[in-house]
Amino acid sequence: MTENLSYLFLSGIILGSGPCLGFCAPFLIAYTAAHKAGWRASFVSYGIFSCGRLLSYVLWGLVCALGAAYLQSETLLRYSKNIYLVLGCFIVVLGIATCFSAKDLFGKACQVLHQGNIRNVGIAGFLVGLSPCLPLWGIFNYVVLIAKGPADAVVYLLAFGLGTVLSPLALCVVFSGKFAQVLSTSPRTKALLQYACGALLVFLGAQVILRVF
Repeated sequence: MTENLSYLFLSGIILGSGPCLGFCAPFLIAYTAAHKAGWRASFVSYGIFSCGRLLSYVLWGLVCALGAAYLQSETLLRYSKNIYLVLGCFIVVLGIATCFSAKDLFGKACQVLHQGNIRNVGIAGFLVGLSPCLPLWGIFNYVVLIAKGPADAVVYLLAFGLGTVLSPLALCVVFSGKFAQVLSTSPRTKALLQYACGALLVFLGAQVILRVF
């Protein structure tokens, strides 16, 4: 079991520094730059995002315990498309809320979203974890082969998830928060940064939605 845990942990580090980085970095950098000025707040956001993703891996571990046939079922494939759609819409909504302050057209809704920006990062991490890429499907099938029960499957995927936490993404997020803190000294520059990050989030969410169709 130790060998498998080590292998999955290292796989998490590799995927977290490759495919996962390309998918998660633009979202996290844009969101933390708009809402979490300073390296400490940005680092906390990354931790919350990672916790949300780890929670989703626990659920995937339970799914893997059901066997390979369930992983390859049409029901699960339809589910994954729906999750991509939910994730894309969620990112688009966050982007719109980022562009508008509480005094603007979408005032009340934006205010609620801004007040829950830590929660939003956790939800995003959870949804990202529930939207597996092709390499992650490979990890799931490997876990199906080696797990002797639900507990094993959950532990294996937690080891993988902890590996993904050790990613250059953490440095990118912290740097974006520090960069935003420097720019926030000017209200005009801060507003421009917020609009730019919001527009990027809308674009990223739209790209995720287009994957479904």
